[in-house]
Amino acid sequence: MLEKWNQFVFDLCEAKKRDVDEDAYHSLIETQLQLLGWAKYKGEICHKTNIPIGNSKFIQPDILVKLDDDYQFVIEVKRPVHSQTERERVQLESYMRQLKLDVGIYIGEHLEVFYDKPKSRDAISVLRVPLEIDSKQGAKFVERFSKENFSKDAIVEFCEQRIKEIDRQANLNKIKESIVADAQTQISESLRPYLMEKYGSSFSEDEIRAMLSTMLFTASITNGHHQQPEVKPAPAIAVQAEKNGVVKCWLTRNADAVGEFNLSDMSLTVLKGSKVNPLHLDKLSDGNKKKRDHQLAEYTETLNGERIVKEDVRFDSPSGAAMFCVGGSANGWTEWKDDAGRGINAYRKKPADGNHSRPSARPFTDLEKVQLDFWTRFQNKLIATGKVPSERTPVGRAWFDVGIGRSGIFLSNLCYIQKDFVSVRVYIRNNVYEKYYLKLAARQQEINQALGCEPVWNPNPSAKDKTIALQRPTDFSDPQQVEEALDWMVEKTIIFREVFGKEVRDIND
Repeated sequence: MLEKWNQFVFDLCEAKKRDVDEDAYHSLIETQLQLLGWAKYKGEICHKTNIPIGNSKFIQPDILVKLDDDYQFVIEVKRPVHSQTERERVQLESYMRQLKLDVGIYIGEHLEVFYDKPKSRDAISVLRVPLEIDSKQGAKFVERFSKENFSKDAIVEFCEQRIKEIDRQANLNKIKESIVADAQTQISESLRPYLMEKYGSSFSEDEIRAMLSTMLFTASITNGHHQQPEVKPAPAIAVQAEKNGVVKCWLTRNADAVGEFNLSDMSLTVLKGSKVNPLHLDKLSDGNKKKRDHQLAEYTETLNGERIVKEDVRFDSPSGAAMFCVGGSANGWTEWKDDAGRGINAYRKKPADGNHSRPSARPFTDLEKVQLDFWTRFQNKLIATGKVPSERTPVGRAWFDVGIGRSGIFLSNLCYIQKDFVSVRVYIRNNVYEKYYLKLAARQQEINQALGCEPVWNPNPSAKDKTIALQRPTDFSDPQQVEEALDWMVEKTIIFREVFGKEVRDIND
């Protein structure tokens, strides 16, 4: 079951790292439920179904899971960087009670199972699972909520057992807290008989009591493991990197480049003023030569016989940035060095098993196959124009990113098959909101004129990250419409990248 949990949670972890919006996360969760055996094509995964209540009202839960025309459990979805509030718990509980469901699930920054115990005033949290690989609690979740094992009776039994376990642990915690509070008295009284037996012939009981009263004993609650050997703190550069979210690094093979490695999304920005190799290395493929020629023409200039980077350039991976600098294939994780001379692989985020790839080679779902095919064709068409290099490898997801040369702002296009539309989007992270979005919004009229269209600015005002999006309806069952959508998306991506690329460069300048 641990392996099945890893399959279920892997893409959720990636979505959390990218801080996707709620719609994209919602779509991904529906896809991941299919890994647990629930079939969307059979109507077992219900997307925002309108459920009538009373004569004129209705509710619309995010996800309902159905089996044999009977609702089994409800899911409340929030963004993966959301912090759960009382409001979401009350909302989920309301859905559970209106639908007469024993169990509801919250999925946002973590996964949490709630049980509406009979005669209980509030629904009770019985299982809280962090979104991480190799979670034993996660294994419990997929074991109980996989379709092949699922039954309402079994879930109720599981929840009742979890409540007993939680209550027992709470009682044990009270005992531990009492021991800690009374540590001085209890340890002194425990030591007194031992000290009397050992030293009673030389000292009186009053003298031993007096001696113990001058000593301070404390107790603390640990995680139950033996104390680990002392771990020396990491070098100062690592501490500073974690604090600022970036690692400054250097690459000197065939180049003299300075970069900033972003810990949040694993991207690397080559900084203005870096010197790169003006030539291609012999083994560079023709396709990569064409891509790099375009990069050199757009991002560099020749000064005193050297090729100099004229603006900060963001790459989705350190290896893509390294190839741009050295002129050939390069492992960016080892080529880029930090201030202490270590490869930036030391800062790479690793799952618990140390494997950077998918946790297992599982088959793609039908939805993932369609998305992978769409983005592969999109990338091929985009590169063929010679106007936009693409460093990102297509994957079977709803989004595909294209950099515009700055950290925190990029194109994150959507292929939303469930809702039959595609979208070209500028995605602006919350940490650069004031730097970019406010200044771009002030020039909305001029930008729309340059784009030749009117995208929707900030379509989700409650979201911390901001988007500027242009949509096109597409019937993905019609090959002709898909082809037209691809051509439209390539055309708009080029225009958006040119217009917004210039705008953000002017902001930095």
